[in-house]
Amino acid sequence: MRLFITKIWHWRDVWLLKWCAFLFGIAAGAYFHAAVMPYVWVILVVAILLAIRPAIAYWKE
Repeated sequence: MRLFITKIWHWRDVWLLKWCAFLFGIAAGAYFHAAVMPYVWVILVVAILLAIRPAIAYWKE
């Protein structure tokens, strides 16, 4: 059994996965509010930088 399998995702699966991550982030942010607030701009910049490459690869074709 391989751990990583190459898969071509349907756009709905990607959309559902992104919403799942978004909602989980809201719940975690609400719970760890005091610890996250001082670093919110750093976290947003890192999230954007990490999202650029997959976004380009996904819509490149």
